[in-house]
Amino acid sequence: MNINDNTDIVKSPEGCFKQNVIDRYGLSKVEADVLWDYVLKFVKEHYQDSRFDNQIIFYAVSADEPAGKPVKDCKLIPVRLTLYSYSDKKVKQRFGIYNLREHLAVRLSKEAYSQGALLSQTDLADILIVDKSTIKRIVRKLKRSGASIATRGEIKDIGPGASHKARIIELLLKRYQPTKVSIKTGHSLSSITRYFENFNKVSYLYDNGYSIIQIRHLISISEKVAKRNMFRYIQDIKAWMTTKIN
Repeated sequence: MNINDNTDIVKSPEGCFKQNVIDRYGLSKVEADVLWDYVLKFVKEHYQDSRFDNQIIFYAVSADEPAGKPVKDCKLIPVRLTLYSYSDKKVKQRFGIYNLREHLAVRLSKEAYSQGALLSQTDLADILIVDKSTIKRIVRKLKRSGASIATRGEIKDIGPGASHKARIIELLLKRYQPTKVSIKTGHSLSSITRYFENFNKVSYLYDNGYSIIQIRHLISISEKVAKRNMFRYIQDIKAWMTTKIN
């Protein structure tokens, strides 16, 4: 079956591809058209994006995926990550290899987050070719200094530890500007605004005796989020306000 009597079309990459899948795999012309469109879109998204020689394409979990969802069931998206830059050598010379790893971990995480994905601690360990324990130490050090890192665990509050939302709210209550909070925590301005709005809503309802079920329905959050995130950072902030706000 010929897809078209026009020789010029058949000789084109599109025509050759479609004729090949029709002849070899028994596809119809419509199926060949659909397959061609899919392949073209896939190649454009995954292989033709501009990428410098010092960058890699890495598949990371979409930032839209909820906490607790197995990675195998999550949507993965390709992100461009910068493995090395001119400034890296200066960081190593001035501060040493450990601080260089911290610098790289923060940069890689921010790059992925800015492209709509989140790297896990395991991802960072694999990319930097270090043990996961090294990445954990980096994350702990950043937290102690009041900074943050945009990993999936930090952004989605996966696993134990204080909520990053509590830290953001604390900074806002200390009258830091949202842009400063964004720089210090590695979170986007839109996320910071959303956290603060939710904090105000949940805090008001919580103080007025509403139940978890009532609150989650009123502001459209899941019961799990209400329990694990909202109430936890409300309690964290209230404890902080008791000791530090006169």
